[in-house]
Amino acid sequence: MNKENLNVAFVGCGGFSTGTLVPNVMANPNLHIRAMNRRTESALQELKNKYKPDYVTPRYEEIFADDEVDMVICGTKPNFRLPIMETAVQHGKPLFVEKPLCFDDADIEPMVRLMRQRPVKFMVGFNRPYSPMMQAAKPLFQEHKGENTLIIYRIIGESDIWPQHHKDAVLDRKETTLIHETTHIFDLMNWLTDSVPTRIYAAGGGNVDNIITLTYPDNVFVTIVAGDNASVGYPKERFEINTGAGTIVGDHFLEMTVTGFGTLHYRKTFDYVLAKKTMNTDGRVAEEKLWEWRQSVTEEEKACGYYYERQLKPDKGHYGELEHFRRCIVEDKDPETDVIKGALAQLIARRAEDSINSGKAIDLDFAYLNEL
Repeated sequence: MNKENLNVAFVGCGGFSTGTLVPNVMANPNLHIRAMNRRTESALQELKNKYKPDYVTPRYEEIFADDEVDMVICGTKPNFRLPIMETAVQHGKPLFVEKPLCFDDADIEPMVRLMRQRPVKFMVGFNRPYSPMMQAAKPLFQEHKGENTLIIYRIIGESDIWPQHHKDAVLDRKETTLIHETTHIFDLMNWLTDSVPTRIYAAGGGNVDNIITLTYPDNVFVTIVAGDNASVGYPKERFEINTGAGTIVGDHFLEMTVTGFGTLHYRKTFDYVLAKKTMNTDGRVAEEKLWEWRQSVTEEEKACGYYYERQLKPDKGHYGELEHFRRCIVEDKDPETDVIKGALAQLIARRAEDSINSGKAIDLDFAYLNEL
């Protein structure tokens, strides 16, 4: 493609899309919102008034048929992704789908075959690898990796402020957060280690609140503590990488501490946004601001599940992933987080479920994906 500026269309514009994906598109000077899609007229009018796209439509097919659309972002529920992907292939449109790849495992093989046999630019929205903190952490890990590596990752949120539709899905219908959320970290660990796990053991609540241990090649062992039984007034995510006589600690994508590897000892802070203002402080100050925000969440915000505009937002890579996809389209390159990586994260989550249900460790082998 011989142009830098791309016209973007959104299919599915719920709370996450409008709270996270849309603002990051609007912040990119090389992206313009061409069209937005939702099913109801009232929602379409709200989108038109707030975001000023060129047009809105209840029919997603209209977006894919638009010759002016260069890139489509899909934020529908994960149980309606395969038809979107088929339509993208039919019209040759680059497509970004928010994680997870899908929810029904029966969709995985058709999706992989579709994107491998009739390729268009395609990316799954696992954003963590594109965050400034993880971009800084991975080269350090690769440079100093020792004979044995122990990684601990915490991702614990608060179900009390989930949108009602998410509560219904997870708490009532027992859809698993291993798919909805922990797939993020499975993908991140695959990216960090440049490998795929060979063994998994998991225990805990099943669809919520679990501990998962992964064995990777080269003596890399990962423990993930994932749940929603805490307060989001405390930073949700933290990791430790212990290897090669050194430690790398990342706190909530706000602050990274590096100690060891000979003479290294330093902290690095990263920008975050609070009430639309960009800030950069040490982690403790940010933690206090996070607590203040949590105390200010209203019952009305909790009822509708929308508090994104006031929430403390560390840079978890949402801007970076969309810019990566734009560059892949412009430069005719393959996106890094492709359909195989999306499938891997989901299948690892399913094997975690199997381990919880059986109480046993499970050996993993996903080589067949490359043969589809």
